[in-house]
Amino acid sequence: MKIIGFPVDVSRSQDGRIVRGLRTRKALIQATLDLIQAGDVEPTSAAIATIAGVSSRALFQHFTSLADLYAAAFDLAVSRAFDGNRPIDAAAPLASRIELLVADRAQLFEEWLPVWHFAERVRSVAPAVGSGVVQLRRLLRERLAGWFEAELSNLDAGAHDLVLDSLDLAFGLDSWMNMREQLRLSPVHASRTWRFTAQAIVLQALTAPHQPVAAA
Repeated sequence: MKIIGFPVDVSRSQDGRIVRGLRTRKALIQATLDLIQAGDVEPTSAAIATIAGVSSRALFQHFTSLADLYAAAFDLAVSRAFDGNRPIDAAAPLASRIELLVADRAQLFEEWLPVWHFAERVRSVAPAVGSGVVQLRRLLRERLAGWFEAELSNLDAGAHDLVLDSLDLAFGLDSWMNMREQLRLSPVHASRTWRFTAQAIVLQALTAPHQPVAAA
């Protein structure tokens, strides 16, 4: 999956200024994403304007600051990569769901690495990107809860939260980043490691009886 294209249809507008404005905005956001995908973790206004084929002045006519443009690019990237409404086959066997989860997230997170580096770099100068990261983490956690709803629903409240926290830790973006960049595993090796973790630990956590968790 490439982060390309743009989900705004201006073909029916009769106002030439609106059409040109939206196209310029589209070009600026797309240029930002193109630079991010190419490894630029903090694209400059000059670089973005050059790739978009517009002047730096035009950039700041559409975005009051680079932070606003960064936030728009991040939001668009999230909307394309992470579909919160994607259906989950909760009736599938647990082993099948684990396999699908590993395959899905390995591919997704590998493609997302450049955007993640960008988000980590600019979140201090673009607070909206930092907020977007928090929302993305929440979305990924909610997806995990839905993925394993059948098993989690059988646990008491304490065990439910403990297991979901463990799943979130094991299958979050940080886990993939650690395997790829700290351990320097290949995408294939990292996927196998995830699968082993799921089969050896997660499967047991979701099927074994749990004792009530004492309050901290």
